[in-house]
Amino acid sequence: MKMSKFILAALVCCQTAISMAGNVSSEQISVYRDGNELLVRSSFSAEKDLIIRIYNLANEQAYFVPKHFRITDYAKGILLHAGPDEYAANSIGGYETLSGNHGSAYARILEIPNHAMTEKDIGTRLTDDKNHAYYIMNVLDQNRILIHSDWSGKTDAPRFFRHTKEKLFCNGQELKYKNSKFAQMKPLGRITDFRFLVNGKDPLPDKTEVKCEFLDHIFAHDVINPGEMVNYIKTHPGKKTDPEINVVPRMFFMTTPQLREKHAWFAALPALMSYHNRFRHEARGSYTLYRSVEFKASLRSVSSLDVMFCWNGTIAKYPVQEFYIPKVKKMTLRRKGYTPFECDISRIYKMPKEMQVDQFIMKRDCQNPKDLPDRFIRLCGSEGKREVGVALGYSLIHGHSAKINRGKDRNEIYYYYYTKKMYPHIYTLKNIRPGQKIETVVYKQYLNPQIEPDATDFYYHKEFDSDVIYLDFHKQLTGKRIKLPASMTGKKLTVVEQTPTVKLHTAGTVPADGLLLDVAGEYGYIVLKVD
Repeated sequence: MKMSKFILAALVCCQTAISMAGNVSSEQISVYRDGNELLVRSSFSAEKDLIIRIYNLANEQAYFVPKHFRITDYAKGILLHAGPDEYAANSIGGYETLSGNHGSAYARILEIPNHAMTEKDIGTRLTDDKNHAYYIMNVLDQNRILIHSDWSGKTDAPRFFRHTKEKLFCNGQELKYKNSKFAQMKPLGRITDFRFLVNGKDPLPDKTEVKCEFLDHIFAHDVINPGEMVNYIKTHPGKKTDPEINVVPRMFFMTTPQLREKHAWFAALPALMSYHNRFRHEARGSYTLYRSVEFKASLRSVSSLDVMFCWNGTIAKYPVQEFYIPKVKKMTLRRKGYTPFECDISRIYKMPKEMQVDQFIMKRDCQNPKDLPDRFIRLCGSEGKREVGVALGYSLIHGHSAKINRGKDRNEIYYYYYTKKMYPHIYTLKNIRPGQKIETVVYKQYLNPQIEPDATDFYYHKEFDSDVIYLDFHKQLTGKRIKLPASMTGKKLTVVEQTPTVKLHTAGTVPADGLLLDVAGEYGYIVLKVD
């Protein structure tokens, strides 16, 4: 999908602030920075606020706190959600999973008690009995070394090997080891931009609470080719690197202009792809992610999620937990070794305490292969009362998931897993060439179902200068009035999509007393855009 110059500028250019025109919400948030961590506070109900903590670059926790709590006292509240692994990784053909909290899965830590190796042994070539080659990437301590498979040197057809129990040889002599343990080689994420911008333009000062309409979290990085890291060690043997391979605590490493010279080898490693993320945090516990990726190498395939949600914290402990995905057929879910079960998730599925499933929703499982699911909603509470929820979604208007693309590059829709972690897939690309770009618009939003109990869910957020409103119903309604914020009154109202069962009596512009609609039967939804 071709996009306007304005959208391209907003998604790609790190240095250009997005225009404030038309982007003012009726609600404010409070934000607070502590180094590279961020707190975002917004109202959830009359009694409590929601504070989201962004840490480890782009992972999050969410807390319920009383209104009188200071923003820095978030940890004294209720831990609603813990998401230590939510910055989306990619499945890359031939490389397995990279980016996010993932390094290269073709590394191993060899346990060799009192091995007597030193820095000079870094870069040494090892072979197994099938003549597969591995290189010593680092000497971690007196009992452990890190090795990684060699590779073919072709980015779209890489050949890595995974050592397990094979004998290893060094210069014709067997290298005795006690254990060969799985490890991920890191860091393979090279951060090139990381900022917090108040209202999209002013840097957020450290340790100062600021009230604003929205906050942009800029996070740009390269995904380094692990084979090129192996190449560097092969051609620069005998010394440790800085950053030191597998000693840096995270998968990402910051490179700034001041550090480029010190870490020149790392800054120069060829990348497979480069990401630019603009997380726009707004009221109601929501963010919209404007994301672009430019591929730097020929690749066989890339599968991306762009948004995930760990099912951890208080949100996973409510006695009633419901799941809803529109546009999906009733289907049988499976996990090897367990009894299959039926699931009608478009009609709201009440999740069991243990959900034994390990399976993808595919395009063939959808009601219309050219109109695929765009939102994935969980609701939690007690019997008869929904208390909190979360919605993950992909824009129907902008980016690669827009309706105009009619489900392009989306064969895998959602991955069901027994941990209940939410894995909605946004695209799988094939035969990628250098310079190819993809742009997506994604959102994550917490829900207060008590704001409109007649709706399964009712939420809204900004996408560029528009408000986008989502309303899903699983009950018959006549003459239902939906109150909207005063800031939307008088603005143009457009239907993005709806089921035939929803009749909207409001047309043209948003009236002061809100929307008026009917729902026939027991199910229907409508998505609206306000400009």
